[in-house]
Amino acid sequence: MKRRIISNEHSERINSICLRLRNSVTAIQVLNWLENFKEGEWNFALTVLENLKYFTISEIIYDFDESLKRILTDTPKDEKLYLHGLGEFGKSGSSLMYYIKQTPTFKSNEDRFKILSHITKIKQQGIGANRYLILIDDIIGSGKSVTTYFNHNIKQQLLKGNFTINTIVLCLAYMQDSTKLLNENIDNLKIYGTGYKKAFASGSSVFGYRPKMLPIRQFCYEYGLELFKVYDTELKETVPHPLGYNKSQSLIVFAHSVPNNTLPIIWSSKNNWHPLFPRNAGEKISQAKDFRNETIHWLNFAYKLQIFNNENPENKIYFKDINYKILAVIRLKRRGSIDSIICQLLGISVNELNEVYEEGVKRNIFDAAFNLSSHGTDIYEELKKKIKISNTKEKRNYIKLQNGKTYVPKIFLGKA
Repeated sequence: MKRRIISNEHSERINSICLRLRNSVTAIQVLNWLENFKEGEWNFALTVLENLKYFTISEIIYDFDESLKRILTDTPKDEKLYLHGLGEFGKSGSSLMYYIKQTPTFKSNEDRFKILSHITKIKQQGIGANRYLILIDDIIGSGKSVTTYFNHNIKQQLLKGNFTINTIVLCLAYMQDSTKLLNENIDNLKIYGTGYKKAFASGSSVFGYRPKMLPIRQFCYEYGLELFKVYDTELKETVPHPLGYNKSQSLIVFAHSVPNNTLPIIWSSKNNWHPLFPRNAGEKISQAKDFRNETIHWLNFAYKLQIFNNENPENKIYFKDINYKILAVIRLKRRGSIDSIICQLLGISVNELNEVYEEGVKRNIFDAAFNLSSHGTDIYEELKKKIKISNTKEKRNYIKLQNGKTYVPKIFLGKA
């Protein structure tokens, strides 16, 4: 069995990366991801992760709120603003409407906004000449998807009705190169969001000057060639996108999803690749199983410490147990997960989640708004501390990965 040595430097970098990514991934997950690469390439791989931007739920809501404030300032006060999530129902654009509704600006100015039920027959929904249409998405990569969507779904209606509108693209992030294509194809356009340069942009790369950046680009390119391919209907052939869709070269991940504009080595699951942030449903299910197993481990500690009372006479833990559900929600709340994601991970309905909240309120674990109380936070911190101490005492000198290979660290995250 092949063994790999984790240096103190690597373990410290991994720990720092997990913190940078807001603990959305664990050290074990990073180690599993590193297994995709040759050991001599780990420095490149970790450097990529050190430049990855992760948007938490709270950051998503905050950024949308700030943009909505600017939009209200930049548009006439008597104008209704029409909102539409880019793409079909269920895609990232439409699902982002949840976050929009959570912003203080939307809540305090609901009379200014109207959410379109669909993108067909926009005139019948109130959009006339010079009105404002806000198209919502999380990231604009090359601008091609937005342009295609606008031309196919909106432009034809404008030409037929012989009128023009003001189009606003509201996003969390956009690649700066996309603005050229968007402005060439959409009249009266404004973009609200944070602009990012391509990861390997000459002269302004996040990886430094050209001699330092090029080897990392080549590293990402060579691995990415077989990880992400799309059939091009115009060329009538399958085209690889090793640096993200349409060469977007993005280094962005959202709490609700990872865009295909981001480097494929981060999210692809093709050819037995182990993703750090999977887009594939099967990989997401696998991560959900890992979360459930970790929560069972936490709950065993909660019983040992008598934080929770185990009323099961067989001394077994079931996913339907209220204690399991409450502890799982505590952990997910600490991650900043929203209710829809909590329900998805736990496989429960909204009504079942409300029952968990209500029981948690009785135990003073959640407050009236179903947020973690100080007592709930103390439970989380106490269990986290005890589990860390336990792991140290056991002096685990190996970490077995999912693929059967074993890492043997001399020192890992400060542990001998």
